Order: sequence, then C-alpha cells, then structure tokens
Amino acid sequence: MSKPSKQEILERYDELGQELYDLRYTEEQKTKYAAILNELDEISLLLDNGCGTGLLFPYIEAQTVGLDLSSKLLAKALKRTKENQYLIQGDSEHLPFKDSTFDALVSITVIQNLPSPDLAVAESVRVTKHDSIIIISSLKRVYSEEEIIRLIEKDELFAIKIFTKENVNDWITVSTRK
Repeated sequence: MSKPSKQEILERYDELGQELYDLRYTEEQKTKYAAILNELDEISLLLDNGCGTGLLFPYIEAQTVGLDLSSKLLAKALKRTKENQYLIQGDSEHLPFKDSTFDALVSITVIQNLPSPDLAVAESVRVTKHDSIIIISSLKRVYSEEEIIRLIEKDELFAIKIFTKENVNDWITVSTRK
C-alpha cells in the first residue's frame, strides 16, 4: 500500500470537515487523552502536533500550540482554544519551530497518515527540549508493537512505555530524548 501525498492528506481532512471529524473521532480521542494526561504533568509549553479540531485543548492547562495541515479543522479548533492556546497551519514532517522549543509534544493518531513518518519523529525530537516527554500514537492496524518501537527509537528517543487501552485502536508511546 503506497503512502498518501500531502495533498491527498489535506484533501481527505478538509473533506471530512469540522463536523464529520468530531462525530467520527471525539469519543475515541477522549479515551486516548485520558490515558496520556497524567504523563503531561508540570509542563509549560506543549505542541499538539496534528491537533485536528482541538479536541485535546479543554484538558490541557499548559500553554499549547496546536498544529494541523487542514485549515478547515483548525477553524473548528479555534473555537476550542483558551487564552493560552494557539494554532498554526503546518506540516508534521517539517515543523515550523526552532530547535528545543517545547517541554512536551503529543501527536495522536497522526504518523500512520504521513508519507514519511520517520521524518515526523525526527522533527518531534528536534523541536523538543532534552528532558521533554514525547507522546506519539499510531493505529495498531498499521504498525505492530515492534514496528512502532523501531520507528520511535530510531531518532534519539527512548521509549519509556508503550501501551494500549480497551476500546483504543492505537499503540501509545511515551518517550524521552536520549
């Protein structure tokens, strides 16, 4: 199976639009967020890489930057932002941030959609500080547990834990920089 192009990804999520995206993903995403929130204690600046419609925003108190490729999903995310939350349209494989900017990064169910998931992992490492937490999840039907470990640990990351939960279709990885 060939990976989709960036244009195909953008068109798919723009077509899903704001309402369909939320109808399709809200409940499962909430379950994933509940599983990761305790990993995000004591952070001051978080990147939500692939934020979609901003479903994570209500659960985060830290200053947060949400990034997504789709302007239509970001329009819905804008309605969910709080005073300390910001949005940027951008590419997960070419993050528009300086090195070592973020205390933590989450990227939930994004990398399996990208043409170069290893580039997205490398970019996640680049934009986070050395003592940061990086949480990346991917669909179990795309990557086996061993494959997701290899992908995550390829670029200066050490997987602290990898887990899944009942009613969650993802492997959830919690890593830190080596």
